[in-house]
Amino acid sequence: MFGPVHKLRVLLGVTLFVLAAGAGVYAQDQPKAVPYLKLTAPRHVLSDAQKWEGDQFPHTMSVLELKRGGFRYWGWYGLNEGRGIGLARSNDLLNWTKYEQNPLWTNARWPSVLAGADPKHPDVLYFAITREYDTPSSHIVLATSRDGIHLTEEKVLVHGVPDQRNQNPSLFRDPRSGWFYLTFYRGNDKDHFEIISKSASSVVDLDKAPERLLLKSTTTVAAPTLLYVKGPMSANGKKSGIYYLATEIYPHRYTDDPEGEWQVKIFAADAPDGDFQPVDGNPIMRGQRACLFQHIFDSRFYGYDCHLETPDHWVLEEVEAPLPQK
Repeated sequence: MFGPVHKLRVLLGVTLFVLAAGAGVYAQDQPKAVPYLKLTAPRHVLSDAQKWEGDQFPHTMSVLELKRGGFRYWGWYGLNEGRGIGLARSNDLLNWTKYEQNPLWTNARWPSVLAGADPKHPDVLYFAITREYDTPSSHIVLATSRDGIHLTEEKVLVHGVPDQRNQNPSLFRDPRSGWFYLTFYRGNDKDHFEIISKSASSVVDLDKAPERLLLKSTTTVAAPTLLYVKGPMSANGKKSGIYYLATEIYPHRYTDDPEGEWQVKIFAADAPDGDFQPVDGNPIMRGQRACLFQHIFDSRFYGYDCHLETPDHWVLEEVEAPLPQK
């Protein structure tokens, strides 16, 4: 008969074998991370400063194809420290002309714009904008405009939260459901960071929508923007696609680690407020780059990110990518 020590060894061996086998099956069952788009090298845009911008710089760009005023594309940009928002227009998405009477608003940051959100008023544009940036009363408002130049503040979408910021709003209309999504950052900018989503059947009802937590971290994650990319038709005839959530991260922030820098990290899910998982190849952008705004025009991806060239100088950049073959 086996002694107690031998029995224990046999038992441990069987247990380790079962655990190892289970781990192998588990690893095989895990879905592979999806890839992101293959971006071109960044190119500097909006390089000519206007007097009102002072020592601040274009930091974000939300673009629509409007075909108004002799320009095909209209882009609304915000400065890095919240001094105001401006308008620039283009016919090729690379060469931009700033509106001579900028700024459109002061004490404003991070405009995100939607067109065609109200079928009863198809010419009305809707804006989500940060107000009181970098203050205890940081909040997000909804504004409207018929000409893209004169903005009217309608209501507060996200009220201030004590000791936290509410900012980086991203308006998104889901092409599959038609619902509207407001995705934004809330946190203390030190050790508490959240990406939150609100959704409603109407853009004007986003203020009343409940909040859904998408991501939570003790290290920097902010600046969310959403993009839906169509995929091939499935075998049963259903449409497929991927929702990409772009965020900014800062590894080793608030430390002396020389590897610390702004980067762009992308997540993917099968719903605009779904279970977002990191894509393959993160970080997608590095080298002091952040705040990637994602767009599709004429079946091609166009993105606008900000690049910290020197410790006190941001520039706006443009990147492109082909879309996956359907």
